[in-house]
Amino acid sequence: IVVGGTTDSIAAFIAARASEPGQAVTSLGSTVAIKMLSTVQVDDADYGVYSHRLGDSWLVGGASNVGCSVLRQEKFSNEELVDLSNSIDPATDPPPHIKYYPLTKQGERFPINDPKKLPVLEPKPQSRGDYLHGLLHGIAQVEVDGFAKLKDLGASPVTKVYTAGGGSMNDMWMKMRERMLGVPVSAAENTDAAFG
Repeated sequence: IVVGGTTDSIAAFIAARASEPGQAVTSLGSTVAIKMLSTVQVDDADYGVYSHRLGDSWLVGGASNVGCSVLRQEKFSNEELVDLSNSIDPATDPPPHIKYYPLTKQGERFPINDPKKLPVLEPKPQSRGDYLHGLLHGIAQVEVDGFAKLKDLGASPVTKVYTAGGGSMNDMWMKMRERMLGVPVSAAENTDAAFG
């Protein structure tokens, strides 16, 4: 009997079939997990960044405590997420006074390491659409900062991002993330972490 296993974000990376250095998979589930192929091994325990050998490259990654679980915490239904997302222009940022760091509880590990980091979910605008815009932008900014941190630590620069997890179903959000990241962003061929 041969038994093997891996983390959900590594399984999502393999299922996405990314194959070139700089190609990455962001899993947008309850947390944001980033995995990217790099020509350089990168490990930094202070930021929870580690590498696995994958073929001739390294699978480099980190995971934030920020993620889509904040959307449930803030009582967004599936229907509301669809309706409000359709009203958001992905080419625009939220108003400048809305700069969320959408944790669900205290503590962050990547792209910053701060066990005392508190959620920033204020000010809450009157409009639920504006609130969702700010939350999705805040999660995307963590992703942007995550890829910047990997590059700062020596990883290959990101060239393309495939999206896995529940966030892969939101086309508007993928367009927003593509604009913010400055590289092509699309849904992975297989968006689940389980694939066989």
